[in-house]
Amino acid sequence: MPSRNLWKRNSERIKFRGLGVSPGVAIGHVRLFHVSTLDVGESVVIPQNVQSEVQRFQDAVAQTRIKLMELGKRVGQRGEDKALTEVLTMHLMLLEDKMIYDRAIQLIREERYGAEYALASVVREARKRYAGLPDLFRERISDVEDICRRIMDMLRGVHTQTLEDLDEEAVIVARDLSPSDTASMHREMVLGFVTEAGGKTSHTAILARALEIPAVIGVPGISRFAQDNDPIIIDGDTGYVILNPPPEDIKEYRDRQNQYQLRQSRLIQLAELEPITLDGYRIDLAANIEFATEVESIVKYRANGVGLYRTEYLFLNTYSVPTEEEQYRHYSEVAAKLAPKPVVIRTLDIGGDKFAHSLDTPHEMNPFLGCRAIRFSLANQPIFRTQLQAILRASVWKNLMIMYPLISSRSELVQAGQLLDSIKADFRRQGIPFDENIRVGAMIEVPSAVIIARDLAPLVDFFSIGTNDLIQYTLAVDRGNENIAYLYQPLHPAVLRMIVSIVNTGREFGLPVDVCGEMASDPVCALVLLALGIESLSMAPHAIPLIKQVVRSVVMVQLREFGAELLDLSSVADIRKRVQQALPKLVHDKDGLVANLYESNILADT
Repeated sequence: MPSRNLWKRNSERIKFRGLGVSPGVAIGHVRLFHVSTLDVGESVVIPQNVQSEVQRFQDAVAQTRIKLMELGKRVGQRGEDKALTEVLTMHLMLLEDKMIYDRAIQLIREERYGAEYALASVVREARKRYAGLPDLFRERISDVEDICRRIMDMLRGVHTQTLEDLDEEAVIVARDLSPSDTASMHREMVLGFVTEAGGKTSHTAILARALEIPAVIGVPGISRFAQDNDPIIIDGDTGYVILNPPPEDIKEYRDRQNQYQLRQSRLIQLAELEPITLDGYRIDLAANIEFATEVESIVKYRANGVGLYRTEYLFLNTYSVPTEEEQYRHYSEVAAKLAPKPVVIRTLDIGGDKFAHSLDTPHEMNPFLGCRAIRFSLANQPIFRTQLQAILRASVWKNLMIMYPLISSRSELVQAGQLLDSIKADFRRQGIPFDENIRVGAMIEVPSAVIIARDLAPLVDFFSIGTNDLIQYTLAVDRGNENIAYLYQPLHPAVLRMIVSIVNTGREFGLPVDVCGEMASDPVCALVLLALGIESLSMAPHAIPLIKQVVRSVVMVQLREFGAELLDLSSVADIRKRVQQALPKLVHDKDGLVANLYESNILADT
C-alpha cells in the first residue's frame, strides 16, 4: 500500500476520551463503517400473497445461513481465535430462534405484514422487551440486531457490508460493530477500531482482545466528526482517540507504539519467570475464561490455572439446556488439559445482565436484585443438579473446584451443600468416580456476604471476591448505565475496606482469598489489591504478563504499609492522589515494562 501523509494541514485536531478495551496504539486512516438500517415503513400484503411473503422470508433466512457458514469456514481457514467460531455458531442458532423466525412468520400470516416490516417489528419488540437491561444482555440484543440486519439485506437484495471488503489498512470508526462484523475482519487490514457504543464485556471488546487489535469504545459522536481517510490515532490503553493529529502527535504515538510492541515482546519473553515480589512473596496469577477453547491462551501466558470459569456461556450460546454430557465434555476438557493446575468452575450465574434463551428466566423489573445466580440455581434444582453432576464427573482429574456465585446468606450455602452431598451419595452407590475432596468456595459480591463472612467461612474452602458486582452493589451504581458511569469507582474507600474485611476473615479461618473481577486485570488496581493483602488474582489471560511484571517490581512489605495508609483516606480523589504520589517509590520498574501504570484510566480524573 502506498504511504500517505498522516497530517492534513487544514484539518482540526479533535481529541476524544473513551474506554480502552484492547491495549496497544494504532495509527492510520479512518474507514467509516456503516450498517444498513433495520427501520422500515409499515407495509402489508394482500391475502393472496401471504404465503409467498412467508416463502420470501424463509428464503432470506436460508441464504443468510449459507453466508454465515461460508464466513465461519473462512474464519477457520485463517486459523484465528476459536472464540470467533463460537460467536458465529451462536448466530447460526439465532436464525432458528422462535423470537425471530417464528415471530416474523406469525406477523406475516396473522397481520399480513410485509417480510421486511415483520422483521423490523421483531427487532422493535426485542428492544422494548429488554430495554434498560445492562451489559451482557444488551449485547445479546446486539446479536439479534446483527442477524436480523443480515436477513434484511437478503430481503432487500443488497450486499451486506463487511470488514472483509477492506482493500487497505485502516482504523475502523463505527457507531457499533456486531460480532459477525468483528469476526469477518481481516486482521492484517484492521489496525484498530473505535465505536460509539459497547462495553468491556461486549463481544466486540472480547474479540478485539482475542485478536490483539487495539480498540477504544464508548466515544459518542465520533462518527459525525470523522470522515473517510482522515488521519487518526487510538490508544487502547488510555482510551484516547485523536482525530486529525498534528505531526508532533504522530511522532509521540509512533514512539509509544514502538515502546508498547517492545514491551509486549519483552513481557512474553519473561512469561517463564515466576510472579514473585522483590522480597520473595509469591502471588498466584490465574485466568478467567468463558470457553474451553481458551486453554491455549492460558498455556501461552503461563497462567496458574483458571480462577474463574464462567459456565453461563454454555447456556447463553445454545437454544436448549446443555445436557449433563455436554457440560461434562467442556469441564473435563479444561481439567484434563490443565491438570494438575487448579480450575475453579463457577456454577451458573444467569440473570442480572445475562439471560439465556434455553432457560425460563423470569422477566423482572430489576433483574440485578432478582432471581439470579445461586438464587436461580436453587429455584431450579434439576438444572443445578445436572451441572453439579457434570462437574463432579469431571473432577476425577483432581484439579477442579466449585464456586457458588452471589452468595448473600448462610442458608444458600447450606442448601447448595446439601444438594452436592446428595449427588456424591448417589455417585458412591452407582460406583461413579469423582474427587471426594473437591473444594467448594463462595463468591463475595454483595455487602451482606462481607458482613456475615465469619458465618460463611466454616462452610467453604475459599473465598473469591467478584469486584464487578461488589462495586456496583456497594455503591448502588449500575455499571452499564452511561449516565452514572463516573460513580463506578473501584478505588472507593467503601470498596477497599470491604476487600480488607474479607482478607482478614480469610486469615482468621485459614481460607485463601482471591479476586477474579476486572480490578485484577488493571495494573494499578492489582497493585492496590496486593497492598490490601490479596495474594491471588484471576484475570483475562492476555493481562497476565503485565500483572506478573507489576508483581515482580514491588516489595510486599512496602505495599502493605501503603495499603494501611489507603484505608485511612475517606474519598476516591484522596486515594487516587495518594496512589499517584506513591507509584514512583513502590514500583521498581528498572526495565520500563510497566510504565503505563501512570496513564491508567483508574487514575484519570472523572
